[in-house]
Amino acid sequence: MSDQNIFLNHFSYTKWIITLLLGFSAGVLDVSFFYIIMGIVMWILYRCWKPSTEPSAIKCQDKAKEQAKVPHKVTDREFERLRYLQVLVNNSWPYITKYLEKFLRWRIQPLIRSRFKYLTNFHFFDIDFGNKAPQVTHMRVQSDPEKKQILLDLKISLNAAVMVNVGISKTIMAGVKSVKLEGTLRIILAPLIPDVPFTEAVNIYFPRRPVLHLQWTGLTNLLNIPGLHTMTERMIVDQIANFMVAPKFFTQPLAANFDMKNLPFADPWNALRIHVLEARNLVANDFFSKKSDPFVVVRGGGTVGKTRVISKNLNPQWNQTFEILFSDLPGQEIEFEVLDKNVQRDDSLGSCKIAVPHVLKKKFIDKWIRLDNVKSGELHIKVETLKLFSDRDKLEKVLNLNKRPRPPKSEELSSVALYTVIQKARGLPVIRPKKCKLNPLATVEVSVTDTVKRTGAQINSGEPEWKERLQFLIKDPRGERMQLNVLNQRNKVLGHISVSLSTLMAAKDMTMEGWFPLESPVNNSEIWLKLQLMILAPRIFHVKR
Repeated sequence: MSDQNIFLNHFSYTKWIITLLLGFSAGVLDVSFFYIIMGIVMWILYRCWKPSTEPSAIKCQDKAKEQAKVPHKVTDREFERLRYLQVLVNNSWPYITKYLEKFLRWRIQPLIRSRFKYLTNFHFFDIDFGNKAPQVTHMRVQSDPEKKQILLDLKISLNAAVMVNVGISKTIMAGVKSVKLEGTLRIILAPLIPDVPFTEAVNIYFPRRPVLHLQWTGLTNLLNIPGLHTMTERMIVDQIANFMVAPKFFTQPLAANFDMKNLPFADPWNALRIHVLEARNLVANDFFSKKSDPFVVVRGGGTVGKTRVISKNLNPQWNQTFEILFSDLPGQEIEFEVLDKNVQRDDSLGSCKIAVPHVLKKKFIDKWIRLDNVKSGELHIKVETLKLFSDRDKLEKVLNLNKRPRPPKSEELSSVALYTVIQKARGLPVIRPKKCKLNPLATVEVSVTDTVKRTGAQINSGEPEWKERLQFLIKDPRGERMQLNVLNQRNKVLGHISVSLSTLMAAKDMTMEGWFPLESPVNNSEIWLKLQLMILAPRIFHVKR
């Protein structure tokens, strides 16, 4: 029996109760609400593993195939358990709302200020989430001793009056007065440890996008701001709803020595090559021509790809390829949505999904999939897993394999993935905003070939910490460079650096880590980075032993 199982089996009921009381007391003392969550989770696990004359309808150690299922309906035997859980949620809600307020002011506000040129003075005025706590209608607890993690799925429903007012400088421009949210919230305790607090971190996200409806006040004023005039209410709600949907997740460290790399899903080490081949028997949306102008949108791993549009065809052939990196975060899917191209709004021709764990297990999938929510239509897709190597001697062979004859108009395949860890900086110049008491910000912008990505914004005291990870897929790294700029809230460069990927390839294990000097208006500006190249090889690639 593993140490993890021994830890779970020999953990006495007294310790569960003590942990619960400690967690709840922490909330009363205004300590981070994650300790309250710890109390709730420990209580649930105690109830779940408690010996009983009746078998529990929800078992803590579900089989692996059950992990992909949605939380099941509540039975009579579980009603009491959920009733007491709801009592804990209600009592914890005042402390959770305090944390949500801090989260909006310290995480979301800097992010918005750094992303939009005309919102550098944006801030939240009033934040009040009310007294009505979310209702927990379903739950499921699972354990994964191999990965040292416990998963708690809570199906929540919130329909409440709130007051969240936002604006520019001293002027309130818009607000939200009610919110309706329904979805499954997943809490992962990982990695588990045999000492208090028993887990190094609490990780929270929605496996699938929740249903979100907001009732606005003054939204028109906000949308009249330059740079936002092209957005709609639906687009704004979509951005909010997707903020914490897989593969995105929020981590709150609990252990003093927590390291992000200890999480089994910290980095996307799974590379998939997705081929959208063709469709057949699609619905005809055009009344006159009895045809459609179909294209496919591919979503997964936080990325979105689109095929070209094929005009007036119900049996189109695209033969296009997309490459996406996935982490081991549970519950991820690849979504395919077939759309009919129109001038005003694209109409749906159906959609389908494939679970990422299923692909990783099979290694290769080639199948026709029935499209959902339409009378007819099937999509032919092929998905294959790629191997990752840190041996630069394999690059030439992979490049030659990628040059093999392929269908016309096919995309060039990637040969390497660049993994970047942007930890922190020191010695940066601090430029405070004029006519505003808001803190100065610092954001990192990284570009490789035509791909540009940004970290979230952090308050710049001269030594900001981002602790973010960015990944790039690259066709041919030879002759390419990684450009990195540190920007303030007005996109003024505080420091920059350029790293040749050829230099990175020559490093041991194609990895460079440590402090890198920045070219900056002030001396001794540095940024801590970890850069790593991994070669992407198809399944047919063989390595000589």
